[in-house]
Amino acid sequence: MAIGSINANTYSLMQSYLNTGGTLTNYINGLGKNNSLFQIQQDSKDSLYNAPLYNSLGSIKSTADLLRSMTASMASISQLSSSVGKTASYSDKDILKASVANNAPVSTYTKTSVTVDKLAETQQNKSAVLSATDNSFGSQFTMSVTNNKGQTSAFNVNLSGTDNNKTAMQSMADKINSSDIGVKATVSYDEGAGTVSLVLEGKKTGTDDGKFTVTDGSAANLSVVDRSSSNAEYSVNGKALTSQSNDNAKITDGVTATLNKTGTTQITYAPDSSGAVSKVQSFVDTFNSLKDKAASSGELNAQMLVLTSTFAKALDFSGIGVNSKGKLEIKNEETLKNSISSGSFAKNFQGVGSFGDKLNKLTTSAYKTAYSSAVKDQFQSFMKAQQNSSNSLFSNLLNDMYSGSGLLFNGWA
Repeated sequence: MAIGSINANTYSLMQSYLNTGGTLTNYINGLGKNNSLFQIQQDSKDSLYNAPLYNSLGSIKSTADLLRSMTASMASISQLSSSVGKTASYSDKDILKASVANNAPVSTYTKTSVTVDKLAETQQNKSAVLSATDNSFGSQFTMSVTNNKGQTSAFNVNLSGTDNNKTAMQSMADKINSSDIGVKATVSYDEGAGTVSLVLEGKKTGTDDGKFTVTDGSAANLSVVDRSSSNAEYSVNGKALTSQSNDNAKITDGVTATLNKTGTTQITYAPDSSGAVSKVQSFVDTFNSLKDKAASSGELNAQMLVLTSTFAKALDFSGIGVNSKGKLEIKNEETLKNSISSGSFAKNFQGVGSFGDKLNKLTTSAYKTAYSSAVKDQFQSFMKAQQNSSNSLFSNLLNDMYSGSGLLFNGWA
């Protein structure tokens, strides 16, 4: 017996025989456990109705849905799209490093001249230089620090007879560094001169963010500011700007920079294809994942093979190869980048009849295609087992089914 292809017209009819209460279902359920064919029929019944057979169908559906959304995004990849992004290059790369947002209104024609006049600095307070082995603090070293938010922290170090200026300053530095006042402390020891000093430095730059005040009546005299916190000063195309930080200094809309040293540099921009290549690779991986899952579905697998075979040359011109199994791969990354920049890659996914259009239709119906294929395969296996059994009940069933829908069969073989 040859089983015909299950098309849209016979799809629901086939299900009517397989659903609970259907003719075929009732037949299988009517087989007694003592019947020699019962186990075969039970296996067929499990194959036809139970979840294990169709577990993979849910994965096919989710992968097809993901691939369809990726297909839509492939149609918009070009050097002008925000998904590609931009990279910056410099006439003097040591002065700054720019970060360009995907939606930055810059192009290959945009040129930006930046002059860094002054880097932002942190505030620094240095203590008096004291003999390392003496004790200039007595039994206590006490001071307080107030940060730019007005928060004050008091610090107190109790000293013993074995302590000296070096150990006292180190103990004070440890206490300050374990706090969250926004100041770091460092002990500077000159072994040759036998002297020691304590340096306090703000953790932030800028005239607003980096300020702190020290109250200290001890021999260290840390109340005196050695270097004030300051803003970065720079100009963009002649316009003077300031920044509280050397990081995230605004250059123009969507472009910020880390300022590294003073001087002048010119920024130019180019499409960044690396992000787009990564997106294409994800698309390729998802396509191949669906191809693997379609291996158990003859019809879906055949559709995917026809698709890749039909568009193999067009994809090849864009740097995408099709292997002997109908899977995709990035064949030439440089070709791919050039096709992305020129917009030719995206054209594979645009318009009626394109690779993207055909793939969209395939993924839309992938679940139904795979389900139909699974039903067809299991139904054919079941029917073959019954035919070989020479069971009279089955002959009656066939007559009933055939008279109700000859569409199910091409004929007998």
